[in-house]
Amino acid sequence: MLDRFLSFPAEYRLAFRELGMAIGLHAVERIQGLMEEKANVFDKNHPVYSQIKHLGRFARLGEAIEKSWLDPQNRMAKTWTEHQDINSVMLATSLAPDGYLK
Repeated sequence: MLDRFLSFPAEYRLAFRELGMAIGLHAVERIQGLMEEKANVFDKNHPVYSQIKHLGRFARLGEAIEKSWLDPQNRMAKTWTEHQDINSVMLATSLAPDGYLK
């Protein structure tokens, strides 16, 4: 499964890239909600509808990414500290995505 990469040590992972995925998954959740809320506007037979529904299955992966980078031990890795500024911004955005996604 996709979340296998989370078992790799933090030294072999890039937080800002993973957190970008988590932010994108938050966006998918919002799009799904909008499509359900405005069902009369969105054609359920449209390919985008099925793609968004498929991507929505990965929401827990975003949560796992956040949990991983919230671990202080992982934030001691060189891949975190070398990019601490962007990593911190991406983690904050992923944890509170409304400021970015609304």
